[in-house]
Amino acid sequence: KRPEKMAGRNLELSGSKTRQVNQQLRQSYDANFKMMVVNAAEATNNCQAARKYGVTECNVRRWRIQKDRLKNANSKRKAFRGPQRGRFQEIDRRVCEFVTEKRNEGLPITRAIIQLKALNIAKELNIPTTEFKASTGWCIRMMRRSGLALRRRTSLAQHLPSDFAEKLQSFQRYVIGLRKKHSYTLDQIGNADQTPVFFDMPTSVTVHKKGEKSVIVKSTGNEKNRITVMLACLADGTKLAPYVILKRKTVPKEPMPAGIIVRAQEKGWMESELVVDWLKVVWGTRRGAKKRNMLIMDAFRGHLTDAVKTQVRKMNGDLVIIPGGMTSQLQVLDVVVNKPFKDNLRRRYTEWLLSGDHALTPSRKIQKPTVHRLCEWILQAWDAVTAESIINGFKKCCISNALDGSEDDILWEEAGPQRESDSDSEQSEAEDICE
Repeated sequence: KRPEKMAGRNLELSGSKTRQVNQQLRQSYDANFKMMVVNAAEATNNCQAARKYGVTECNVRRWRIQKDRLKNANSKRKAFRGPQRGRFQEIDRRVCEFVTEKRNEGLPITRAIIQLKALNIAKELNIPTTEFKASTGWCIRMMRRSGLALRRRTSLAQHLPSDFAEKLQSFQRYVIGLRKKHSYTLDQIGNADQTPVFFDMPTSVTVHKKGEKSVIVKSTGNEKNRITVMLACLADGTKLAPYVILKRKTVPKEPMPAGIIVRAQEKGWMESELVVDWLKVVWGTRRGAKKRNMLIMDAFRGHLTDAVKTQVRKMNGDLVIIPGGMTSQLQVLDVVVNKPFKDNLRRRYTEWLLSGDHALTPSRKIQKPTVHRLCEWILQAWDAVTAESIINGFKKCCISNALDGSEDDILWEEAGPQRESDSDSEQSEAEDICE
């Protein structure tokens, strides 16, 4: 028995050594290296390329067959493993055709749109929802199988001034001093700011083929045509009516949607006269307008004129100006409101662009959205901003925190509950696109 055991043990050891040798000989190559070998083989032949790069000739042949997949793959990818086909191949095929068709037209595609399109196709194929739910996991795997990925643009953040800490403390001390002196109620503490809204709002993310350097998004060619929107909110979560400034000399004669105020200015900018008008028709018509109030605005020169300061004093208000370069930290609209507001606007623009519900110019280009439609989008996007996010934003900016210090921890929390509601509503907002 002992010689048999020794023989078995020697055989096991020799087998383990053989596996170790095989593991050392086995090598993996990324897609970038494989494409170099393929290019060399196409310039000469398979054998010369194999000798030049120290690989076997059969590998060169296999890589030449995989050339198209290697070209579109990530340069660091080393293998094409995992399921190559999903369980519902017809759904995958038709969804990919849909994505390819829309992307060839330059239209943006999101994962929510893919999921809704897949559910519509499953309904046509009589596939019950108990078997196919078009989940996010399915969408990610289908995109990976089809060589699709989300592509995003980047943007630069605001640079804080060198005396950031001093300006922050000075602002907070001033606000707290006014609150202790006048005992404002939350519905009398407000923040207002203007933001540009463009007639073209191409999304920063679209589903597209991996590896391609050029990611084109179709538009109407009006990326520089814009209007200005003055938004205002209160510390109790109340949102005041949007104030729109059109880039024209006169206000359109067509009726505008209820709940929005429209003015015209030759350059489409907010100026001192329009700020005074906004104070009268928006700020002055809020609930409890005669009470002592505090209005917080940035250091835009149109907010600093004597006419604006005089009008605020007439309305029993105190004007607080945010120090220059500090709006990313102290302006509620910049901290929690503008991003979800712009995201909702862009979502509606994308839905409109995909739906095909638009007129064409004589040169067969898409006409830009009408002013009436843009105002409707503004109202819908403004309505989608939650009161909870506004309330948290005022506390995050140290404007409405409890004076006893019990809510100071909110300063160090992430301000952005709106982010969840954006992702949850992405699917419901896009339901009409794929029908």
